[in-house]
Amino acid sequence: MKLNYNKHKNSIFLIFFYFLVFFITFLNINDYGIHIEEKFHRLNGLFWVNYIFDLLGLNNLAEISQTKIDQIYDYTLNRPSYYNKYGVVLDLPVAFLEIFLSIDDVNKIYTLKHLLSFLIFLISSIFFYKLLLSRYNFFLSFVGVAIFIFSPRIFGDSFLYKDVLFLSFVTITIYYFNKSINIFNYRNIILLSLFSSLSVNLRFFAIIIPFLFIFTSFIKKDNLNNITDFCKKISFYILFFIFFLIIFWPYLWSDPLNNFLNLFKNLSRDLVDVKILYNNEFISNRLLPNTYILNWIAITTPVLQFISFFLGFIFCFLRLIKRFINIKEKSIYNDFWRGKNEETDFIIFIIFISFYFLFIFFEAPLYNGWRLVYFFNIFITYFVIYFISIIFGKVKNIFTKRTLIFFSLIIVMININAVIKFHPFQSIYFNKFLSEKTVNGYEGDYYGMASKHFFKKILSKNDSDKIYVAVASHTPLQRGIEGLPAKDRKKFIIVGQEYQMADYIFKNNISEVNSRLNKKYEIPENFSKVYTFKVNKIIVYEIFKKELTR
Repeated sequence: MKLNYNKHKNSIFLIFFYFLVFFITFLNINDYGIHIEEKFHRLNGLFWVNYIFDLLGLNNLAEISQTKIDQIYDYTLNRPSYYNKYGVVLDLPVAFLEIFLSIDDVNKIYTLKHLLSFLIFLISSIFFYKLLLSRYNFFLSFVGVAIFIFSPRIFGDSFLYKDVLFLSFVTITIYYFNKSINIFNYRNIILLSLFSSLSVNLRFFAIIIPFLFIFTSFIKKDNLNNITDFCKKISFYILFFIFFLIIFWPYLWSDPLNNFLNLFKNLSRDLVDVKILYNNEFISNRLLPNTYILNWIAITTPVLQFISFFLGFIFCFLRLIKRFINIKEKSIYNDFWRGKNEETDFIIFIIFISFYFLFIFFEAPLYNGWRLVYFFNIFITYFVIYFISIIFGKVKNIFTKRTLIFFSLIIVMININAVIKFHPFQSIYFNKFLSEKTVNGYEGDYYGMASKHFFKKILSKNDSDKIYVAVASHTPLQRGIEGLPAKDRKKFIIVGQEYQMADYIFKNNISEVNSRLNKKYEIPENFSKVYTFKVNKIIVYEIFKKELTR
């Protein structure tokens, strides 16, 4: 049987593209450091796997998991029981694998988790591609998925499995959201309920998605004409959403209703209250300007991509306003959209603005940029493609269309170039909107990804058996030691802010206090700067060494 190349060339091209991306990533995955929350997530997974083993009476496995918990605990972390409300979508499966595959090397455990996180991200991009393909042609859909994957900060954090993991599950959820609105059947509703529950498991504020689905379904004319069927299917969705939410969230098993309500009660306790460096000033993350999210997106998204997103959003908004004004009760045009394409646009728009204004209305105490809303990458990319498609639709000249194709590919190439240029520190990418003077007026390596680079740099200059390191930063540096081989980890002793005990001091611009007024992180006079690590003129960290006394 011969393969019809012309019929399957798009699929072949996509398979080759994904294979290439995964292969190159696999070869370079060990370049990435260990971020400061990796240890907590490992503890979280082991805490719940221990709970399950204990519940099932698997005493030997429960003992193994408890031993691991005791071994990896350190003073910088609260016990996992303190944060036991956090979701377990990836933490729990990796904890199972760690125990059943008898993986003891912490480096291998984290590498496995990084790889699984990136694989989930790639899978979610396939769903994003399918969402675009239901609306646009193959070329625009491919451009969209390439932008989606290679947006620098998103790509860099895709290995860290927390914020981009949420992005991944929200992407799949939105795909089935759109599909369920389009084809309102039980199969699509079950899949939507599954992925929307997993999204809520990862980030509680995703609870808005079920409400948006019910609202969007309700205003659709076809459903209003058959209200009995509508009520049945919405009830079906709610029941399965609750079912999946409980099944995949061990925290809810013992007392689903009260434990769920406790999430609201304890929400304020778990939100951080710190000073953050923003636009060269230290401000409270509880008093952020309404432009905080938009500004961070503007300065950390490639310029051409951001401008295209902004214009695409404006065009879509104006068209929806026009549709709303022209709604007439006794007209065939009494929907917010005309046809399936506009229906998809409306869904993307309403979800985006609902989330955005949710954060504004509740004055969400964000920090370290827009990482908590990295799932906005879905909407940013969608409106980029929307903008390009609008321009394509308005031009007739073949030369102009070729120019637009070139323009689309330029956006992709700029992103890929940034990914290569910043490797493996794409998570601190800033664009050309910021000058060299202003770029260091914003928080940088919050995750402490450069700690691995720091420790290796010290080892290249000092071969002592014991090296004392202090930290002039809010970064819990000792967690990054796990990125080193076991023999090298033993050489370092972290002494916190006990500077006079240290041989070296690590400093970056991450601080929970106003470091210009609070002298907590002030470098002592008997230390001198010996090294500054920069990525594209961004200061990532500095090393200070104690001067020898004469």
